[in-house]
Parts: sequence; structure tokens; C-alpha cells
Amino acid sequence: MQLLSEPEVIVAECPRDPPAKSPIGVLRPSLYLAILACVSIYICGDAFVTESSGHWNSIHGPWMSLARIARLGDWLRPTWWPYWGGGAPLEFTYAPLLPVAMTILNRLFHWSPPLALNFLTASVYCLAPLAFYLLSWRLSRLPGYSFAAALTWSLISPVALLIPDRGFQLSSLWSARRLYLLFDWDDLPHLTSLTLMPLAVWFLVRALKSGRLFDYVLTAFAMAGMMLANMFGAILVGLVVLTVPLALDRRLWPPLLLRAALTGAAAYVVVSPWVPPSLLMTIRAIGSRNGENAWSIQSAVALGIVAVSLWAVWWLSARYTMEWGGRWMLLFGCAVILIPALGTFARLHFLPQPDRYKTEAELAIVWIAVFALRPVIERVPRWFRLALLLPLLVLAGKQMISFRGFAQGFNAPVDVKRSIEYRAAKWVEENLPGQRVMMAGSMGSFLNTFTRVEQLSAQPYTTAPNWEEQIALYTIYSGQNTGDRDGDYSVLWLKAFGAQAVAVPGPHSPEFWKPFTRPGKFDGMLPVLWREDDTTIYRVPQRSASLAHVLRPEQLVRRPPIHGLDIDEVRGFVAALDSASRPAVLEWRGANQAHVRAQLEPSEIVSTQINYHAGWHATVNGSLRTVRADGIGLLVVEANCAGDCEIVLEYDGGWEARLCRAASSAILLLVLAILPAAVALSKSMRTLFAA
Repeated sequence: MQLLSEPEVIVAECPRDPPAKSPIGVLRPSLYLAILACVSIYICGDAFVTESSGHWNSIHGPWMSLARIARLGDWLRPTWWPYWGGGAPLEFTYAPLLPVAMTILNRLFHWSPPLALNFLTASVYCLAPLAFYLLSWRLSRLPGYSFAAALTWSLISPVALLIPDRGFQLSSLWSARRLYLLFDWDDLPHLTSLTLMPLAVWFLVRALKSGRLFDYVLTAFAMAGMMLANMFGAILVGLVVLTVPLALDRRLWPPLLLRAALTGAAAYVVVSPWVPPSLLMTIRAIGSRNGENAWSIQSAVALGIVAVSLWAVWWLSARYTMEWGGRWMLLFGCAVILIPALGTFARLHFLPQPDRYKTEAELAIVWIAVFALRPVIERVPRWFRLALLLPLLVLAGKQMISFRGFAQGFNAPVDVKRSIEYRAAKWVEENLPGQRVMMAGSMGSFLNTFTRVEQLSAQPYTTAPNWEEQIALYTIYSGQNTGDRDGDYSVLWLKAFGAQAVAVPGPHSPEFWKPFTRPGKFDGMLPVLWREDDTTIYRVPQRSASLAHVLRPEQLVRRPPIHGLDIDEVRGFVAALDSASRPAVLEWRGANQAHVRAQLEPSEIVSTQINYHAGWHATVNGSLRTVRADGIGLLVVEANCAGDCEIVLEYDGGWEARLCRAASSAILLLVLAILPAAVALSKSMRTLFAA
């Protein structure tokens, strides 16, 4: 059979707008849009004006910390973030879209970070059903069914029945799952990516149909926004790039796939300064180490099942579904339903955290169910459909009232100054100025929401640049296999990474997570500095509170520990810090520069308790010197200096940061240069053909 050309296939199958029959028919889509907006605003409207809601079980603290401390300019240039762990590049802290948006709201309206966060959360909650409705309407040209699907997605949770959330006990069709994930948990960045996805889908369809550069630019920017919001956005972009070309053509047309893939690749290059390859490799490596993304036979099986299922859905839909919009719904739904279903029921996954895709699965389930019922509904007499409308409206009203009460509980203002998180943070700020501490659980998550204190915790484990530091934290919290020496091992690791104090919540502490398996292990071992509400801050005695030390090369940790009990070299390093080392004065001068002054002999080096990164450079008395990592990932300066030595450490991101920014800028400049000419040429061609 002869294949149709690409333009013939696409144009022939794209649904056209039906002719308007009445003013009501013209206004109906807008009316549906307004109803959906009113429903969402009614449910969560209080969040738009709530100053603080104290969700200590979430990672709202890190977002607010970034919005409070990082300036807008810090996101535009390579910047070191010294506050979490032993420090990390700013792009390793979190995806930038949410913190930057909070910072902009703060600058424009002088809002506090909590108010800006609640406003953004409520905005995403309200916009998601609208974006879902608009995409569905554009795909199907059926505003009524699209409205029904969007309203259903807003008010029930079918995924809770089909793929239940056992850990959260939200296994009810009537549970406010999306509301809970947004307001009380930490899925705002993920939902932001999902809210932007309809734009990416529709712009990609327009681009593949028209071939216009402007449409490809719009597509790339929508995809870039998805990736800047959350790492899940990159997976969603990949699904869009794969499924849209397959849906548009009933026969496999490789040029469509290639154009879509190039558009997605261009979008990644634009955002690469904030999602660099090293960050992706770090996420991959950590996922492999902790089992979340370790590739195995089971991973290959999961990927194979999804791939074969996608091929089967494409083959069947290409023969039995005339409209490309319906084919895309089925293809997208096949992928996002199988990913969490395989993870839940068969323990098979090829992506990390497969349960997180239940939100996409829920969207697809509602979509497919509503449109699958269309033939049945249209056979039902009109009077019977109208009779069913009243009980459905009553049910929807009850759900709205229930959801509003649920949301009000989440958004009730909280006096954070009474919380253990705030009180402990302020005590540390006042009594341990300039010292690194370790704050457990929610105290660590929210420490930098209130202070600028450096801490050994809070760095997201999925993007932690120093794996040895994560080993140390795991050992300190869990005490696994340490026996009666739990406290000794923990103190050793605390000293190795420069923590001068450690906050430990007891079993009755109001701190949310209580991550210490044995919270009493420091009693009688470390001096108590502060104790309230079964929460204790202990001093970790050390010779110096400085993060820089003068040592001999053989006193460093040379071999990376295999696990938290592999401490032979760490013990020698800590012994040197406590007895043989000479303190060096370290002073931060901005985020990207630290000055160290020390008395050195030619054979000595300067060991810092700052995480090594290739973007760090050192000069000693004006001359460039070598910097390297020791066995636990800390930065070491080969000073080669005698007497009074001044070392200047500067961070510029390294060659990767320069390359990513150059590539991103080149694409943006190319678009700015070509786009006006392309638009002018398009207008000229249309004028010529019209004449």
C-alpha cells in the first residue's frame, strides 16, 4: 500500500471547528472554563491570602529558603550554595522555576516566602484543570465532554481505587488526592510541569502541522518550562516527544519523530545551565546506589512491557480511531498508567519513583473513561440525560464542600514562632554564629527559611554531589550495625564534616520526622547546649570551629569509605583535626569566594570541609594552585607555600557551566536573529500566493 505524504495525513485527520449554531454555542466553552475556575477557587481560595500554614512534613522549607536567600542574579550565573551539606552548586539544590517565581513575587509585591508559596500552590491547583480542559477541547472539539472530564478530575480520584496509595491511606474514589499532594506534601513542582504539558502538546501539534519556526519556538519554551519546574518534567517532555508524532500519523513517519526529538533537545540545551549533564549523571548514580534507579533485568522487563504496550495501542488506534486526538489520549494514557501500575503491583520499574506518576495516570484514566462513554451517552434519550444531571450536580456540590473543608484545614494560618523548627533555628543563629550544625528532620528542612546558618543536612539526597556525605548522614541517623558504638561512629562523622552541634528530637518531640533510630545515644557523651520539648541540641567538641585546617597529606582520607563503618582513614583524619592540625581562618566573601589565611610549611596542605567541585579554583598569594578532592569528597588545596599564606578560593562553575551557558545563549540568540526574518518571509509568501 502506498504511504500518504506527511501533510496529507495530518491535514486529513485534524478535526475542524464545527460551525457556530448560536451565540450560546459560541460562549459555551468559555462558560465551562469559568465554571472550572470558580470550582477550584471555591475549594482553595483561602490559600491565596494565607501567610503561613506550617507544613513541617513537606519540603516547603527548602523552596522558601532558596527564595529567601538566593537572588535572581544568582540563578543567572554559576553560584555556590554553602548552606546545605558541605555546599553544592545552586542548580544542585532544586529546580529553579518555583524558587525564582517566589522571589519575583517577593520583589514585586513584597510578599513573604510563605505567602508567595501558598499563592503559587493555589494558582497551580486552579490552572491545572483549566489547562486539561483546554487541551481536551482542542484535541476533541467537544467542549461538553472536555468539561466533564476536567470537572471529574477536579472532584474524584479514580487512581486511588485502581492503583491505591497504601502509604497515605488515600484509597478512596472520593479522596482529595491532588489537593493533598499540592498543599500538604511536596508535589507542587511536579504539578507545575503537568500544568505546562498541555501547552507543549498543543504547540508541538501546531509545529508539526505547519512547519513554522515560531510554533517550534513556542513548543521549546513550553518544554523548557516543564523541565525548569521539576525533574519529572523531563520525563513528561520525553513522553510528549514520543506520543504526539505517533498519534498524528497513522503510519510511522520518522521525520515527525525526528523533528519532535530535535525540539525537545533544543529545549534541554536552553535549560542546561540549570539542569546540566553532571546533575543528571548525579541523579542517575544516586538512583543506582540506593536502588531507586538501579538498572536490572526487572527494569528491562518493565521497559519492554511499556514499549510493547505502546506499540500495540498505536497499531490498534491507527486502525480503529480516526481522530489523532483520541489516539494521543490512548498512547499517553498507556504509558502513564503502566509506569505506576507495574511499580505497585509487580515491583517493576525503569524510572525512579514510579508512584509519582499516579497524577498523570489519574488524568489519563478520567480522560479515557469520559470519552469512551461518549457513544453510550449519545444513545441515551436527551430527557434521561437531563434527569441524571441533577443528582450529578448534587454529588459535585457535596464534593466541592468536602474539598473546601479539607483545603481549609491545610491552609489554616499557623504561628510558626511557636514551632520547634523556628525556636531551634533562632537559638542556633544567636548562640552558634558562623558555625556549621546538623539539624534533624523538619528542623533541617526549615532552618534556612529562618536563618543563614550552614548545616550538614537539608541537601536533597537525589541531587547530593557528595555521596560520602550521604553515607555519613545515613550512619548518624540509623546507627545501622554499630551496636553499642553508635554514638562513637556518629561523633566521628560529625567531626569529619565540621558540624559543631547536632539537634536530636526525642520520641515526644514536636519535630515531624524524628529520623534518629536511637535519639538518646549522645546522652552522657556530648554536652547539652539547649533542651526543650524533648528536643536537644548537643555540642560536638572540636579543636576549631573553622572549616579549614592545616594538615600533612598523609593525614587526609585517601580511599573513599565503602560504608559508614569503614572508618579507619576517617578516624585518622579526625584525630589529626583534634590534635595535630593547625586551624586556618576561613572567611566567606560572597557565595562564590572564600579567603583562607594560615601559617604553612612547604610540605603542608589546607584541608577544607567544603565539598569539592571542578568549578573551584585556588590562588595562593596570587599564584594558581591545584585543588582536588580527598577520600570523603572534601576540597583540598595544594598550597605549596611557606609562612603566612593567603588562599583565595573562587567558584566559577567550571568548563561545564561555561559550555552550557554558551550553548543556551547561542540557541536563544539564533532564535532572536532568525525568527523575525522567518515571520517576514512567511507573510510575504502568503501575500504572494493570495495574489
